[in-house]
Amino acid sequence: MSTNTLLNNDFITSMLTVDDPWCSSHGAENGAEFLSAGLLYYSLAYSTRARTCVCLGSGGGFVPRLMRQAQRDLGLDGSRTFLVDGAQNVSKERKDIWGSPYWLDEDSTFRKNYPEIEIVLKLTADAFNEIFVANNISIDYLHIDADHLYDGAKRDWDLYRTLVSENGVITLHDTTNYREPCGVPQLVDEIRESGEYDVVNFPIAYGTAIAKKILTGDQNVLASKSSRTSAPGQLKQG
Repeated sequence: MSTNTLLNNDFITSMLTVDDPWCSSHGAENGAEFLSAGLLYYSLAYSTRARTCVCLGSGGGFVPRLMRQAQRDLGLDGSRTFLVDGAQNVSKERKDIWGSPYWLDEDSTFRKNYPEIEIVLKLTADAFNEIFVANNISIDYLHIDADHLYDGAKRDWDLYRTLVSENGVITLHDTTNYREPCGVPQLVDEIRESGEYDVVNFPIAYGTAIAKKILTGDQNVLASKSSRTSAPGQLKQG
């Protein structure tokens, strides 16, 4: 195998896809070298120099791994990645549909490989009020992949997009998952039709859409300057 490659396959299989059967929903495979949509998540965090990344929901920790790895590779001092998941607080009805996280054990590979990822075991609406709003945390890169029913996905969008910085980016997963009862495709259509966001939908596996708020020229300049100087919010000590 040629050594002239951007990607380290051994690193991918030992850190990014290891012990994650859920990464197949992003076009990758458990323990495989192929990252598929994982490169989108890494590239968005890396190219925007996202200092605060937030992932809502994750079966195997695939997306927050890529977010955090980008921050590690950039050497962003004070950067943070949050994983918010209701886990066992989710209703049985919804848990039966979407399953439970694969990383709940503190000795899971995900937690051992990325111990600095801040795990918030709360329903997303509770985490919004009790963690993010309470501590004035602004988000540079938000990934929405928690409740896939329309009402839950829309609630997460309506709440958390208000915390995303002007020049921030949002991705949503399961955007081409048209199987009942998934309502994410409907939500993506509504976001596009609102005219507030540019939306690009990639039909990779279950689908990933990128949403970026439409700004004027002057707003883009100000947002770009702000993103280079802002520091991530700090949790209050209590």
